[in-house]
Amino acid sequence: MQPILEICELEFSYPKRILFSDFTTKVYAGDKIAIIGDNGCGKSSLLKLIFANSDVRLAEIIPADGIKIIYVPQLITDYASLSGGQRFNQALSTALANYLDILLLDEPTNHLDSHNRKSLSSLYKHSPYTIITATHDIELLENHINIIWHIIDGKIVIFHGNYQDYLQEVRLKRTQLEEKVATLSKAKKEQHERLMQAQNRAKTSRRQGEKSITNRKWPTITSGTKARRAETTAGKNNAILRKEKDVISRELGELYLPEELNYKFAINSNNSGKVALSILNGSCRYKEKHGFQLDNINLSLSGSDRLVITGANGSGKSTLIKAILADPLVDRVSGEWLVPSLTNIAYLDQHYTNIPADRTILEVISENAPDLNYSEIRDFLNQFLFRKNEEIEKLSNQLSGGERVRLALALIALQNPRLLILDEITNNIDLRTREHIINVLNSYSGALLVISHDSYFLSAIGVNQSIKLDDIRYY
Repeated sequence: MQPILEICELEFSYPKRILFSDFTTKVYAGDKIAIIGDNGCGKSSLLKLIFANSDVRLAEIIPADGIKIIYVPQLITDYASLSGGQRFNQALSTALANYLDILLLDEPTNHLDSHNRKSLSSLYKHSPYTIITATHDIELLENHINIIWHIIDGKIVIFHGNYQDYLQEVRLKRTQLEEKVATLSKAKKEQHERLMQAQNRAKTSRRQGEKSITNRKWPTITSGTKARRAETTAGKNNAILRKEKDVISRELGELYLPEELNYKFAINSNNSGKVALSILNGSCRYKEKHGFQLDNINLSLSGSDRLVITGANGSGKSTLIKAILADPLVDRVSGEWLVPSLTNIAYLDQHYTNIPADRTILEVISENAPDLNYSEIRDFLNQFLFRKNEEIEKLSNQLSGGERVRLALALIALQNPRLLILDEITNNIDLRTREHIINVLNSYSGALLVISHDSYFLSAIGVNQSIKLDDIRYY
């Protein structure tokens, strides 16, 4: 089979940073390829390079004759009156209305509701197109991908298989490398012990030689030579062992296995079993003269319950959250609303609006934890992987996406609320950051109210209840 696209020694860099280099591969008809990596690693840039060069043949990117490539970007500025999910659907429909061979998608599952996610899954499963996708969506990676391009440490690792296969391969390689490190460390220790034994024998021989001179006997002159020879050999062997260990340690550092956040929330036994949120026959709406009203809202959360709010795009999920948070633009029109005080509610959205602007990480935590001394703050930040001095002195508006998530989670940990509300927080985050969020949420013992269409994420954080919003009345 002939490839429909070839990439030869492709490199992309900024003035002070190489995102990736020496990328060479062949793409075949029907391939379903995922580009993964941390935010900012160059996933979108790689898609744009492939698309931009589809009509102009360059040495690095060579499509076969007649191959048509279409690109659907992550940020779609057309169709301004539509929601994010509706914009993507419109852009994808327009793309599929054309003749094409290769479809490039940038984070396609962002903003999609469950129905549209199923439609996208069907496209991957049944379409004959080659699809190259920048994505962090686990469900997509596990069920519809057969090749992974992982951008990591300035290079692109190619793996044939799905995401779980890839992680298993990485774990196996990590285990093998760690065993090699252990073997080398043992060999170095044994070499050191042999050297010490040789030196001890040399000392004994010298003492015997000195005694022989005193007794007018010839000394043994070979022992010192043997000791020096042993030292030289040991030095060479140790240098070889150090070099091998350095190579293996570097390979270990390049492996993709996200470091876990292991923060444990303090458990407040006084809240165990208590109702954290209750709405009975509730209605809410924006205070505008014309719009929609959400009726027949019934939900209850107690103790450590975990509930997801579902519904199509535009069904009123965010409106309900704003009503719970007493947003001044939204009215609780009717019903019984038992809601904790705002000091007992934490809210985290995809924009991480709980992080104050123009503050360093250290200042943000200090202002929100006045009872902690400097050493305690450093210990606390260390649990959220902020370890270096230059990290904690970074301004909040200079943080990467992953750093913003970790800081937002740290602020929630300080508050330790009775009710935690999450609003589509897995949009626009990379796989490493997703795992950080899951780790922290699994240690949270309070009630959790979630808006998300990400089934893998919901399962990973133990969501066990759901309500669907579908009673909307326009006025």
